[in-house]
Amino acid sequence: MLHSERPPEELAHYTGFLLGFLGEKSRTRFIATLQPHGLHPRVFGMMNVLATRPGITQQELASLANVDPSSMVALLDEMESQGLAERRVDPVDRRRRSVHLTESGQRKLEAMRVDARIALDEFLAPLSGKERETLQRLLRKLAGLDPA
Repeated sequence: MLHSERPPEELAHYTGFLLGFLGEKSRTRFIATLQPHGLHPRVFGMMNVLATRPGITQQELASLANVDPSSMVALLDEMESQGLAERRVDPVDRRRRSVHLTESGQRKLEAMRVDARIALDEFLAPLSGKERETLQRLLRKLAGLDPA
């Protein structure tokens, strides 16, 4: 059911089902979009956080990127081995490590962002510009990012 283009009409009046159906469809498309870059959406998310918060600590990154701290080391090792990020000694507290995107990581992120925008435009093609704005506003509200 979730791998078809359209959900069954019998389930279309269940908002939760539609959210799940579209979420899975969007997730599958996004994974396929990032595949040529050799990265998982989790790494894309971490790179976006790093781009806006250079020097964030590993612990802060794990929290913001919603990655289990025990998985963070392996993810950062992977990103470092690919030349996307680097850990540096925190200048304030030498026991901590701050994380930064490398120049190569920044270029890779920009390329992935372009591909992600194209994929999203294709996914949202049935909606007008105003409908897209409304959808974004409502999703942010449901996610608790904007006031009710």
